[in-house]
Amino acid sequence: MTSAVMKKRRALFFDVDGTLMGYGGYVPESAKAAIRQVREQGDLVFINSGRIFQLARYIERHIETDGLLCGCGTDLYLGEQNLYRYIVPADVLRGIEEGCRRVKADLVLEGMEGVAVAPWARIRETLEVIDFIKAQDALWPGDFYDEGYKVNKFCVQYDEETDTEALRDFAGRHFDVIDRGHGFYECVPLGHGKAFAVRKIMELCDIDLEDVYVFGDSTNDLDMLKLAKHAIVMGKHDRELEPYAEYITTDLEEDGIANAMRHYGLI
Repeated sequence: MTSAVMKKRRALFFDVDGTLMGYGGYVPESAKAAIRQVREQGDLVFINSGRIFQLARYIERHIETDGLLCGCGTDLYLGEQNLYRYIVPADVLRGIEEGCRRVKADLVLEGMEGVAVAPWARIRETLEVIDFIKAQDALWPGDFYDEGYKVNKFCVQYDEETDTEALRDFAGRHFDVIDRGHGFYECVPLGHGKAFAVRKIMELCDIDLEDVYVFGDSTNDLDMLKLAKHAIVMGKHDRELEPYAEYITTDLEEDGIANAMRHYGLI
């Protein structure tokens, strides 16, 4: 990762999965070239992802950035410098663990040292996540209840056996419960989110809102799309995003990133 220069003209913020990176784990060459060009011009490029740091840094195999904004605003890096980190309090975390077990929801904790999956996990999608996390070498090696494990946020997988109303009730006391569809909730500590990360970078790097460009495709991008004047939504996207899109580009696989940058005259 390269060091960031503090004074630059514009800042671009990219979600990863479905926006910058295809679900097969690739970044289109057109997106790589476009990002390289804007950075050479002096603009800032940030990953703004729900992924924890250990998973978000995978993108560095494909592109250079000025920073990784991880865990939906809970773990923020400018270059190699950690700007901000939020850790879920232990008592709150214990309540979440007890509540998820009670309502029969699979709990996936996401923290600084990796991802931990609840030992009672039973839903197929959760078990598939374990294989993915192992492949990325990002599975928390300790015990699920290890007090040394620092958690930034968590996700929940549910099915017809889950009491989702009770789940949203107790989780919503401390977290923004984002419905990602397909029986999946992403739970971000209140007061955080991708818009929070954008504001932090704007303040630190002296970037005006009119010089901010955000790119997303799913519901956990919603708050940064609402914040930004230049809100770009990928061709394949969750429909909830459409009212907040200034521009809907083509699909990722159809040069969506590069096409959007050309639309705005960024390249």
